[in-house]
Amino acid sequence: LALQEGARAALGGLRIMRSRQLLVGLEMALGTALLASAALLLHSFSKVMRADRGYAVDQVLTAEVALSGEHYARQPQQVAFYRALTENIRVLPGVLAAGAASEIPANGDGDFQAVLLDGETERDLQTKGRPIAGFRLVTPGYFAASGTALLAGRFFTAADRVTTAVISQSLASSLWPNEPLARVVGQQFRQGTPQAPLVTVIGIAANVRAGAVDRGLRPQIYRPYLPPRADGNMTIVVRTAGDPAALARAVRAEIRKLDRDIPIPPMQTMREVVSATVAERRFQMLLTVLFALLALLLGAVGIYGVVAYSVACRTREIGLRMALGALERDILFSVLASGLRPVWFGLAAGLCAATVTAFALRSLLFGIAPADPLSLGAVAAVLVLTAVLACYLPARRASRLDPAAALRDE
Repeated sequence: LALQEGARAALGGLRIMRSRQLLVGLEMALGTALLASAALLLHSFSKVMRADRGYAVDQVLTAEVALSGEHYARQPQQVAFYRALTENIRVLPGVLAAGAASEIPANGDGDFQAVLLDGETERDLQTKGRPIAGFRLVTPGYFAASGTALLAGRFFTAADRVTTAVISQSLASSLWPNEPLARVVGQQFRQGTPQAPLVTVIGIAANVRAGAVDRGLRPQIYRPYLPPRADGNMTIVVRTAGDPAALARAVRAEIRKLDRDIPIPPMQTMREVVSATVAERRFQMLLTVLFALLALLLGAVGIYGVVAYSVACRTREIGLRMALGALERDILFSVLASGLRPVWFGLAAGLCAATVTAFALRSLLFGIAPADPLSLGAVAAVLVLTAVLACYLPARRASRLDPAAALRDE
């Protein structure tokens, strides 16, 4: 008891000692909340990057081409250019497939179009819950180049008419919920308005996540790139056997062969396009991780400083204990226990605060729950290891004190 009272006096009294422990606990609680938020965002970001988008991300090269001038004033000329370009690219060494689309899914849904069955009116959009679908024009080789899977029917060929369509699985299920996909092939619908011509479904494609993956699945309509809907702006999609960036020069050369006056577009791999769609999420994640690591560092320094100061003030007490027969491991565990005591309370409070913060971040999370056990468990493990290491260094030094030297210095 006398040794304990002496130790408290050396540390400045019970009130000051508890104030230091309270500050350590508060520091740990704030660090835990920040680190948990960072871990959740990091785990969510990894889920975003590994999510199945419904199209190939690796080994795909893209280029946005814009046709202008009198030579391409008419739609048949535009269609002929892209047909020739994709056919020329398709025969290049290292190319597996080539096609074009008015907009690739990574950049968004394209145009939005209402979808109605034959005989329905615009009122049926609300009363029957008819979908609003993303719409894009594609050339025959687009699906093979993008890696979009075929579930039923077939993809486009050069012989298809403008009144044919390939639709996504989600659109087929919405319009004909009780029909197997094979029987949806051959069905008809109207796109845009009740007065639009009937469009015949020739194939069902796998669902794709257009734009950011956390926006959910929107039904998709693919129509052949033909007049009267054809446009001069298209994105070339090239599926390669190796590094897609290595084929950028060859693709540019094919564009120059067809028309030297067309501005050469920047070439991007699909991986780069997808990476650009998550730039905001990546920035939020990196900023939170940076603050979390800073909080972890400050917490470790704070714990180390408090325990080291405690050991320095208790030199006489520790020397007496060792002179009376205390073993090194007893001193080690004693200092560790006293140093980690406020850490446990701070960690518990921090995890509770982290859970509340996680629900506030729910809109930023993808593929994980706000109280994700993997993320929170990893945070707890990192914090405990950091605290133990911060306490162990001064505790180890205290356990190796020379009792005689310690008492003589006092």
